Amino acid sequence: MYKIGELSKLCRIPVKTLRFYDNEGLLPPDYVDDMTGYRYYSAVKLSDCYRIIALKELGFSLREIREMFMLPREKFSAVLKGKEEELCRLQRQTENRISILRNLNAELKERKFMFDIVIRRSDGIRLAYDRKLISSKTEEDQILKKMRDAIPGIAGRRTVLIDYETEYGSQNFDMGFGVEITGKLPKSCGFSEKELFFAEDTAGLVCTRGEYEEASAFLQKYVLDHDYQIVGPVYKIMYEDETVEIKLPVVKLGDYDVSRNEDIDLPFENDEEVIGHWEMIDFLPCREMFHPLKQKSGAIEEMANGLYFLPGGERYWWLGWTKGAVLADCGYPPRKSRNSYTLEIIQGETYLFLEFKGANYYRGGRPELWVFRKTDAKAYRRQDIMVVDQIPDLPAEDSSVLGEWKVCDFVQEVEDFDPGTPGTVLPYEALYWRNARFLEGGGMENSFRNREDGSFHTDGPEVWRWMNGYVICNPRSTASLYRIRKIGRAEYLFVQWKSGDYSYGGDKPYWYVFRR
Repeated sequence: MYKIGELSKLCRIPVKTLRFYDNEGLLPPDYVDDMTGYRYYSAVKLSDCYRIIALKELGFSLREIREMFMLPREKFSAVLKGKEEELCRLQRQTENRISILRNLNAELKERKFMFDIVIRRSDGIRLAYDRKLISSKTEEDQILKKMRDAIPGIAGRRTVLIDYETEYGSQNFDMGFGVEITGKLPKSCGFSEKELFFAEDTAGLVCTRGEYEEASAFLQKYVLDHDYQIVGPVYKIMYEDETVEIKLPVVKLGDYDVSRNEDIDLPFENDEEVIGHWEMIDFLPCREMFHPLKQKSGAIEEMANGLYFLPGGERYWWLGWTKGAVLADCGYPPRKSRNSYTLEIIQGETYLFLEFKGANYYRGGRPELWVFRKTDAKAYRRQDIMVVDQIPDLPAEDSSVLGEWKVCDFVQEVEDFDPGTPGTVLPYEALYWRNARFLEGGGMENSFRNREDGSFHTDGPEVWRWMNGYVICNPRSTASLYRIRKIGRAEYLFVQWKSGDYSYGGDKPYWYVFRR
């Protein structure tokens, strides 16, 4: 599975555009992490991206592309053939577009390059180093030449570019520039000395300068497809004979390891510096890739509400804290982790760097770096930061909903439910809500499964009630829509699930599915 940023870099489509395609129903993710809201895409979606790019180049609208994706292969091919005839008939389209059309299927297939990928530890390189935000990649050679000219006599044979970007973009690049040095770096040159030391595994290949873009994309696709986590920037090491060596720091992932769960019932120790609200600034593989003037990740929009540190370590959503650590309890399979944080003041702003143990960590990978910037130091309480619904004033007179319903699935949209293929979002054993009983007069009895020990409990009558079209959770002040659908001979009830993802994360609620 690719994260949305990884897919962006591979297919060279900005994250905002991929998210727009999702909203338009054109490129939905295969999986959305219920803890972070991150979108994950299969390799098939990478092929769909290439297809979208090609079809847009041919002049098809997004609406037309969405309709074409729903066609069987034969009709899809017929549409393409019709477009070819139109282009040839009008003779106004370029040969490039006709070529794209005639070779569309071939271009959508996985390209195979004669690149030998090696994953191993590597020797270090001493560099004269500088880091810049550049507007265009065409500036790279000029900057490296000026650096080499500034240190005559100690410049080695190799030059290095370090690509700190995590997603595809067309401007404003965060790049590191290095010239190999063989002696002591003069203080007057204005550069810092940097040791490139690849202490752990790196994925690498050798290519020519002309092959670099294709080779770099091939390397990143290879490591993601073979279950490696990318844990650093891309290193482009260039030799005088136009040979290029590409290096990418990686960690091999394995099966989910429950033993990586940690005890998070820690005694509270206060840290006044963190209390308040923090907005999310970036999401990165490592600390080195952070730049205060260049946000790398579009994924931060998934955590739009940022992070709150409540006084006394009070927990909300899946978060708690004590000095030096954010305590997380969430996800499926259940993930409990202590996630260390550090504070740093940069250009007058206070930043928090959180080493978060996400899904990859439980497969043998590294923590991810979440970067936040402090916005205020208010002493918030849970009730201050919750989304609270306006509860409608309606009667409880819908006789069609009365009786007992048993859970059978959990879906993103009502239209996604298919009785023949349940469990596409979560397996049955992961479902929390298990039974719902609608009583005369608006009362409810709902039973839930404890994920820790598998036991069941039924909430008291003061917790839940219903009214026409809505299920009300009194303590959380949420009003969830319900819908009844008949599919075949069975009757199904769909109820919005307004969990902490909704109340604190601002996410669109999913739906529990019950069968009468």
